[in-house]
Amino acid sequence: MKYSRSKLNEHIELYLNDLEDYGDNHYDLVLAESTLHSFRRLLVESNTDVPALLREAITTAKPGQREVFKDFLDYLENL
Repeated sequence: MKYSRSKLNEHIELYLNDLEDYGDNHYDLVLAESTLHSFRRLLVESNTDVPALLREAITTAKPGQREVFKDFLDYLENL
């Protein structure tokens, strides 16, 4: 899976929209927004390649945030 920064940002927005429209738990949406908006800032500010940046974000994430990343990666796999 190779995504450019702009494509990944686009998919984050689509994922969050889908979660808002079809999710059944408001807490999950808030956690996902918080987690992925922080990651989006890293995408913009960092010069690190996208896969390395994603790996770093996942390994430093708290358990609930890791679940968000796992769900987001599953979402990407099913596009």
